[in-house]
Amino acid sequence: MAPPRPEIRYQKVQNTPGEGEKEEEEQEEVTIYLYSQPSSPILRERYRESCFRIFSSLLLLGVAVGFVLYDVEFRNTETPANPPKFSVQLNGSSDSSISGGPPSLTNHEELGESHHHHHHHDSQTSDQEEDEGEEHGNSSSGHHHFGDTFHQVAAITDSETCSMLARDILQSGGSVVDAGISAVLCLVVVHPHTSGFGGVFSSIYFNKASQNTSVLNAIPRETSSVPYGVPRVLQGLWVLHQKYGMKPWAQLVSSAVILAEKGFLVDSSLHAALVANHEKVLSSEGLRSLFCDPQHNLKDVGERVENPTLGKLLDQIGRSVSDPVLSDDLTHSLMSDIGVTEDEKFRASISRHPTIEDPLTLHLDALTLFTSGGPTAGKILSNSVQKIYEEEHKQSTESVSERLLNFSKMMYAQGGAWPRDLSSQFSPLQLPAWSPAPVGSNIMIADASGDIFVLSLTLNSTFGSGFVSSSTGILLSDFVQGSSQSSRPLYWACPSVLIYGADNDVMGLSAYGGSSVPFSLAQVIVRHLLLEKDLMESVTGSLVEVQLEGSDPWMEYFGLQGNSTEPVVAVEVQAEHVHVMKSHGPCCYPAGL
Repeated sequence: MAPPRPEIRYQKVQNTPGEGEKEEEEQEEVTIYLYSQPSSPILRERYRESCFRIFSSLLLLGVAVGFVLYDVEFRNTETPANPPKFSVQLNGSSDSSISGGPPSLTNHEELGESHHHHHHHDSQTSDQEEDEGEEHGNSSSGHHHFGDTFHQVAAITDSETCSMLARDILQSGGSVVDAGISAVLCLVVVHPHTSGFGGVFSSIYFNKASQNTSVLNAIPRETSSVPYGVPRVLQGLWVLHQKYGMKPWAQLVSSAVILAEKGFLVDSSLHAALVANHEKVLSSEGLRSLFCDPQHNLKDVGERVENPTLGKLLDQIGRSVSDPVLSDDLTHSLMSDIGVTEDEKFRASISRHPTIEDPLTLHLDALTLFTSGGPTAGKILSNSVQKIYEEEHKQSTESVSERLLNFSKMMYAQGGAWPRDLSSQFSPLQLPAWSPAPVGSNIMIADASGDIFVLSLTLNSTFGSGFVSSSTGILLSDFVQGSSQSSRPLYWACPSVLIYGADNDVMGLSAYGGSSVPFSLAQVIVRHLLLEKDLMESVTGSLVEVQLEGSDPWMEYFGLQGNSTEPVVAVEVQAEHVHVMKSHGPCCYPAGL
């Protein structure tokens, strides 16, 4: 606004002539005075109004900027609506980061995954916070639960890479069995200390819609005729896919092909196994060529390992439209490498397919337990749980923990298993010189509809026999002993599925630790379903208070004493949520949606 124009005022001054003087012409003197004119009330009001408008605009601008920053901050913490998917081609084309550049920290980044884009709930957020979030109108993706909880699917393996690959198979429409097969093939490549085509496995699959449960034990019952175990993993995976697979076989194999051919990064689990078994690694030509540099130094965490021979085999397997297990070329190459070209018994064992069987089933008032039968330890678990539930209705001075210990000892002995120090107390026959194989690795896959797949696999000992077939890249196990008595467990695994409660909730269970596996699973079942403890407390706690002093050999046999940790893993489908829990120990990476 322009300033007010000043007004000009003037005054006329006139001289008066004296007497007798001639009247002269009038003279005028003009004086001009300039006065500063003060602002009028209207102008002052306009000035105040303009200031107010400017201040209001600045204030609104500040508020708007604040809302924008808040929106950006919290949108970035939520799961993207369409998260990126892992995608591979069978011919090996993939993200350029696989073949060049410095190694990253994890294998899933090598395969094009840069973040954990799965959605799960924080274990530190309380139920009160969940209720408050729902009251404020937050969507389901914003509420929280205790433990690792997912809304759609969950995949749990001992490798972060393999868990995420299995999760992506589920996300793209695969079945839980498809995801489990993909995870096994991944572990064969990245975790050869626990997994390999030369090993064995036991699995259980529950389909909620059909209420059908099935077991497949890819385990040879006969003693190996050579110093190496008979490979059974590939045969078992093929049978599972033929029965329950939804995705093409080639798609399930493709990611493992890339990891083998382009290379994978050593993770902390593999590195720890290399260090602990360095003499075994150095004495094996196959292992040494994979995991040592030219100076025979073990590769460290984050260093790349390529296994082109295994990659070629995987590619061949993936391209097969018929049964790859019966390939004459594969069988001949493997037998030539181990020097048994004329051993018809070994050839027949390789070609034999495992069969899908009914599970060992236990029906009780509160639950139904499905587990694997012989030659696994499922019968020991089932009998122990049954005995504890039956005695619960009787008057007893023993505590639940005392009954668990006593009945477990009884059921182990009836199943032909007990500590070696106590052999003379249970049978005049000594236990065989071999030890039943411990669980090497576990895979658990579940979706919110209630379908669950649990698989436990092993090479019998870390890195198995140490022998790597030069023509196939297969690491053979030292699982060489068959079962002379069918009652004795040949393999300590007992993957299990339980159905319980008024809503028929479903839970999958598996554990690590050799002879401690059935006892560990029995503890979880008793605590969670008989004593009604929550899942986290049931998995992480223990019913038995172990005395530091004493020499009871059963305590170590049950995993209650000693230096090793024996993790238990549980996945529970409840109210269309998938809850994942594990006890303390070095295992398991859950990935889900």
